[in-house]
Amino acid sequence: MNTSEHKTINNIQQDLLKCIRIGVYAGIICIFVALIGMVEKFNSRDIISEVISMGHTLLVIITLSGTILTIQQFRQISLEYKHSSNGINYLWELLVGIFTGLIISSILAIFVVFINEIDIRPIFINASPTLLTILTFDKDIYTATMNLLVLGVVLGFIGTLFLNLPGKLRLLLIAGISSVIILGMFQDIITIILSKDGWPKILLNFLIDKNGVSVTASIVIFILIVITTSIYPYLPTAYENTMRLVAIYHSINLRISMYIMLAITLLLRIYWFIAISDKNLPMLPLCREGYITTNATLGQCAIVVYNQFNNVTNLFANSTSIINLIITISELILVGSISYSIISILWKSLRKTKSYNTNNLSELEHQTLIIKTKRNFSIVMGSALLLSLPMLLGVFPSEVLVNIGIYMLMGFGLNIVVGNAGLLDLGHVAFFAVGAYTTALLTSPRASLELGLSFWAALPIVIVITGLTGILVATPVLRMRGDYLAIVTLGFGEIARFLFLSDWFKPWLGGAQGIIKIPPISIGSIEFIGPHRIYYLIILFALIALFISVRIKDSRVGRAWMAMKADEKVAETMGINTVYYKLLAFGMGAMIASISGAIFATKLGTIFPHSFNVLVSITALSLIIVGGIGNLTGVIIGALVLVGLPELLREFSEFRLLIYGTLLIVMMLLRPEGLVPKSNTNTMIKDQDLIQDAWVENSTIYSHVKR
Repeated sequence: MNTSEHKTINNIQQDLLKCIRIGVYAGIICIFVALIGMVEKFNSRDIISEVISMGHTLLVIITLSGTILTIQQFRQISLEYKHSSNGINYLWELLVGIFTGLIISSILAIFVVFINEIDIRPIFINASPTLLTILTFDKDIYTATMNLLVLGVVLGFIGTLFLNLPGKLRLLLIAGISSVIILGMFQDIITIILSKDGWPKILLNFLIDKNGVSVTASIVIFILIVITTSIYPYLPTAYENTMRLVAIYHSINLRISMYIMLAITLLLRIYWFIAISDKNLPMLPLCREGYITTNATLGQCAIVVYNQFNNVTNLFANSTSIINLIITISELILVGSISYSIISILWKSLRKTKSYNTNNLSELEHQTLIIKTKRNFSIVMGSALLLSLPMLLGVFPSEVLVNIGIYMLMGFGLNIVVGNAGLLDLGHVAFFAVGAYTTALLTSPRASLELGLSFWAALPIVIVITGLTGILVATPVLRMRGDYLAIVTLGFGEIARFLFLSDWFKPWLGGAQGIIKIPPISIGSIEFIGPHRIYYLIILFALIALFISVRIKDSRVGRAWMAMKADEKVAETMGINTVYYKLLAFGMGAMIASISGAIFATKLGTIFPHSFNVLVSITALSLIIVGGIGNLTGVIIGALVLVGLPELLREFSEFRLLIYGTLLIVMMLLRPEGLVPKSNTNTMIKDQDLIQDAWVENSTIYSHVKR
């Protein structure tokens, strides 16, 4: 055997050891999640009722992930040594997948035997008899060990088979299975929402069965999601054609009907906003159980309206009944306007005659008409959905939406500093705290200042003070970047918390006891108390912050920040005052964060220093990284993922930081640009150069022709 052959054999052995190592790591991860209590805690909830629990699902996902990663590593080895893109032996892949599943299950089986024979609870308190029952499926140790080994082989086979399926089929399976798992995870929230008056009880009984999703509902949802995913690629074309028909046939009438629908929706939400109480969030009168039963028909709806008309004496004796009648009729008009628009479009499209002569329209005018129609449709539907969420979801989901909105506002401010200017800030919680404390000092009659201002009078002062604080914090760190800047700003955030907590400022800031009796936000006699009202306030300020961020991004200031982020030294040589723009970034980010702090203070009514720890800054930065640095849509999605999901799964809140860390590591490895990456600036610049060159070329040709 010569030296080259010996090296090749050694390389193959090392690569095969890498494959085996992945299986060992996956087995260790299974033991880890079991010992920290995740398996036992997750096992309290079934994904599919009496079929599979959330704890078992976690172990299955880890095993399948280990198998898939091992096979992908094996494919790289096969391509490297066989020098062929088709040099993958499916039989060998099957053997590797089964062997990996066997390794993972063997490690788990050894762990089961170990904790069955030796009591390790004095060291690992989560290695309880309940955990042993979960891992053994309540069988004897010999049967459980054999079951685990067989299950590992089966999962290895399934992982290999899954990886060798066509890409489209894999996508359909992932979408269907993920939907069932997500539905099982959030079954408590679904139960809360569907238990409200107005939702048909048959829907709740169909979806949820005992401690999980019913088997029938799982199958139906899986099929629906698979069908929806399969037709999804054709939806943009269908949407484009629909909008084209709308623009050609029915642009004026549909636009009017859409805006009428939005106006009706807005009026309904205003009435609902004013009339309801915090403890009782009813649906609209037409949806109430007392009016219409679960199996109501259109005729019964008409009878309800007739009965409300018929009872004239009671109607005029009770103003609430009059409003209920108006809303009931408005609901029918709302449904009727939507139905009329849909039927009209279909009828016009089926007929081969055109209402308008589009031959006289240029292509540019035609495309402009389609774009305007799309925009109107999106605005109406999006606005109606945003306005309707608290009414449809209820108290607890509305509270979750408010928390998401507070972090989203903070994320918009931090995105200016980190995403636009490229300044890594880990002390953004300081500006959040300054906004909250300044609001409390100016509005609370129990504060040291005893001013008792209204929220709207105090808000401009809060924004200015917090903006100046941001500039003050940024001044000492103007020459720092990267990790050094992150460490210093982290220190500023902790200093702010300790100052609020210290006895030095206790006469003014309350010390550890904080500031109490902060009045709620009010407009006239309407007070923003409860999540269903604060939600609309959050939406208002979020839209303002979003508008400011979008306008700044494409302005001279935004371009200066972009140049600074790319290369600060080059930006200075181009004449950009980096000191000014750094101070401006910190000041603007602080001002937007102060709004979220002000809403946070009025929402709780009391504030304490312990509410403003470093985890708030880490969460705000994490949602930007996960969503996509520099992308405003990414901030919204990051807030939904990192704030919304843990809030909806509060019983698993002890694992929140572990999930955050794992998610960040996975994002950095697999998708470092985030879930919604920012568009490539270099590509945009190249496109602009090409457009400019084309314009110059066309101008030259035109000048020659003119001569």
